[in-house]
Amino acid sequence: MRNSAQQRRNALAKSWNVKGLKGQSKLGVKRAIENVVRKNKTYNPQRSELTSADLVLLLREMRTSVVLDGLYPERTKPNFWQRLRNRNPQSVGTEIDLEDFSFLKNPRATLTALRQIAEAEARCLGARINFKDEYCLDVAPFMVLVECWKEMIPVFEGGEMNVPMQKVLAAIGIQYALGVGFKGLSDFKDVWAFPLSRRRRAGGTDSRSPFVDVPTRDYATDRFVGAIDEWLGRPEIELELTESGREKLMNLLGEVLENAERHSDGYRRDGSWSVSGFLAKRSEVDGGPTYKASIGIVSIGDTFSESLSRAHPNQKSEIAAYIAAMRRAGARQSDDTLRTLAALQDGVTCVEEADAANRGGFGIMDILDFVTELGQTNDQRHTPQVTIISGSSCIQLKGPYNKGMISGDAKPPPRVQWFNSQNSASIPPDPEYVFDLDAKMPGTAISIGFSLDPDVLRRVFDGS
Repeated sequence: MRNSAQQRRNALAKSWNVKGLKGQSKLGVKRAIENVVRKNKTYNPQRSELTSADLVLLLREMRTSVVLDGLYPERTKPNFWQRLRNRNPQSVGTEIDLEDFSFLKNPRATLTALRQIAEAEARCLGARINFKDEYCLDVAPFMVLVECWKEMIPVFEGGEMNVPMQKVLAAIGIQYALGVGFKGLSDFKDVWAFPLSRRRRAGGTDSRSPFVDVPTRDYATDRFVGAIDEWLGRPEIELELTESGREKLMNLLGEVLENAERHSDGYRRDGSWSVSGFLAKRSEVDGGPTYKASIGIVSIGDTFSESLSRAHPNQKSEIAAYIAAMRRAGARQSDDTLRTLAALQDGVTCVEEADAANRGGFGIMDILDFVTELGQTNDQRHTPQVTIISGSSCIQLKGPYNKGMISGDAKPPPRVQWFNSQNSASIPPDPEYVFDLDAKMPGTAISIGFSLDPDVLRRVFDGS
């Protein structure tokens, strides 16, 4: 956190002799200074749209938040969260600078940054969040912010954001879900959206837009398939999904969202989820364009590890045996992270009846197959990757560990990825790819990143 914006204002005020001016001249120069400081790379709360109900929030007590309380447990300690009138006036102007804001690129720092935002909500009188990346690198962290934004007391006063990032967040609907205004938007050229879709449990809808909160998984899967079809239909690619391809993708996302409903909400199986994404055309240093895709899936509630406490006894015994073996082998990861890794393997589910019927527990491996197939490229800078953050556990599926490998003689054979050179459940996972975080995500976030390579896609899928 810092106060650099105020320092810039003070420097300009001194340079332009604001103290020596009076009346309208002084006000005009002050407005000019503010324009210089913020320029077009800003976003601001929609103050003009505040209702009387919003104003009441300024006087309220702390509002319980699964996300904020999970990210920053100190928030729930007696007398730690402060009413606005009790907060330090010197905390006005606090600035939070976020760089590499991406679970794909820097999961540890990104989750810590979200915790920092939760801390500011509890103690600061006024703060600005500055997004320093030129582009949106990963949609999932912004989706986590959406999940807790309306539960925050309104101490955040906008901040810096580059125009390419504004364009993406406006196109997918996160701008409206956060209720902020972007200053630099003029068009949505070169951005194709998979709009934010959220499922709330019965009676839990909190969005101003019914386009964001959807009643069933079918709405989200329809949007997903439509978005992928639009992405592939770009003139540079000129492909389209077959009917069987559309059905496969709908089933893929449908299972993942169904798992989020069943796994994140205890025995009620009525959990919430959100899903969104985008394709953006970007220019490379060498002058050629690249088509970067980002998809995020977020569910708030139980983590993968916590949900497995409800698994079939036989499955729990197998996972416990795996963790014990990893302890003997010297694995550095926590039990929760090893349990999360076990949850990714084909056939692992917390739903006893699904386990007994040999169905369920295939969604993550299906996602990896989808991403590695669609994201094929000869450019090693843009190879597909997936990051899963669940609780304090992080698993990065990339490089040599970017997909599941068929193992065993079962029909169909399960896909597994144990993150070691032999892909063996007897060897500890590579700590560079499977590790514990410093903060806790109260639920699960899945970040998916890949590029659409027109030349490779046409050669693979169109035979040209």
